[in-house]
Amino acid sequence: MEPAKKRRTSPVWVHFDLISPKVKCLLCSRELGYNNNTSSMLRPYRAIHEIKEGHGARPTRKQDLDEALVNLIVKDTQPFSVVEDVGFRAFVALLDPNYVIPTQKAIKAMVDAKYVLERNKAIAEMQKVAAVSLTSDMWTSINMDAYLAVTCHFVDDNTSLNSVFLGVQQFPQTHTAENLARVTASLMEEWGITDKVTCLVTDGNKLWHKLDQTVKLSRKTKNATADATVEVQR
Repeated sequence: MEPAKKRRTSPVWVHFDLISPKVKCLLCSRELGYNNNTSSMLRPYRAIHEIKEGHGARPTRKQDLDEALVNLIVKDTQPFSVVEDVGFRAFVALLDPNYVIPTQKAIKAMVDAKYVLERNKAIAEMQKVAAVSLTSDMWTSINMDAYLAVTCHFVDDNTSLNSVFLGVQQFPQTHTAENLARVTASLMEEWGITDKVTCLVTDGNKLWHKLDQTVKLSRKTKNATADATVEVQR
């Protein structure tokens, strides 16, 4: 049996499950022989599902449909389980009987890959600008769990306003300015914008000052993110 670590590092395992001594395709449930060699899985997978190699290759219909399905799940905030719904599968079968709907595990991997791609694009765009602004908001779910949401805003080379959602983090700590500043500063560092933030809009009248101190300590410099900063109390 192939070691688990090796299976995780090979991209082909996104599309297969090991059911020793065979492997099972997550897209079509077809079982293939397995001899500790992922090439024996990759070749039939590409042949069956029309995966083409090479830069600039024209996307296949399946690739187009897979991307459209990922966009549907992301834009309409659909659960991954939608691909298993009887009505959805019947609808897709009527539209295109030849399309093999990905499994929940496969579609989750596709959405994760889409996120990484879009995140890297956003980071590259933010590195091009000299300054960005942040808005943050604290809210509570119906289960009384607190969350902190932070969004970044900037104007690109085409003078177009862009907004990038940096993340929503569960916030079990007490809602002090110190704790809020620490989480916000962590997001700024994660996205590589610590030196670019010039404005913070929040509903806490002490958050910016605490954030300024937090960033100062982490960078060990005399100046924090910027001198010309404002904090707006809603």
